[in-house]
Amino acid sequence: MEDRGSRVADYFVVAGLTDISKPLEEEIHFNDACHQLAKPKEPITDVAVIIKSLGEEVPPGYQCIDVTPSGLSADLNNGSLMGPQIYMCYRRGRDKPPLTDLGVLYDGKERLKQGCEIIQTTPSGRPANISSGASSQKVYITYRRASENMTQNTLAVTDICIIIPSKGETPPHTFCKVDKNLNNSMVR
Repeated sequence: MEDRGSRVADYFVVAGLTDISKPLEEEIHFNDACHQLAKPKEPITDVAVIIKSLGEEVPPGYQCIDVTPSGLSADLNNGSLMGPQIYMCYRRGRDKPPLTDLGVLYDGKERLKQGCEIIQTTPSGRPANISSGASSQKVYITYRRASENMTQNTLAVTDICIIIPSKGETPPHTFCKVDKNLNNSMVR
């Protein structure tokens, strides 16, 4: 056998669709929610907190997380006797760098992680403190955005889920849990 120098490949295959081929989404039918979630999604680029009990509405282009995986209310003040109904909203897109991290900050008790920002106000300009009105502890949602010159393999937030561990809920497979309790007052 003679040596012909370096080659890109020894073999190659030409693959494509035939006249009777169907798109993969039509060919494969997923009947359970788990597999429906597996479809690729655009990254999340913005998050917001709204206070529905004060009449705030979901900002244009955003989606509100209304329910937990088991169908419970995803109110961030869930279990509060007198607290307002606070919900998290998100927006997907490719118009700016995606979010790479979400967190919870107990204001005054811990420092903000480097590169993170705090959601301090709702879209209507109200304070975005997600703690119950009876608690003096302020609690905020934080996020970190990818840099403008991020690489293609940078991990981005592609989905957000609110869970209530006291009701036996756990994060869905592949989700990273933010291990902070939003219900930290004495009455909740």
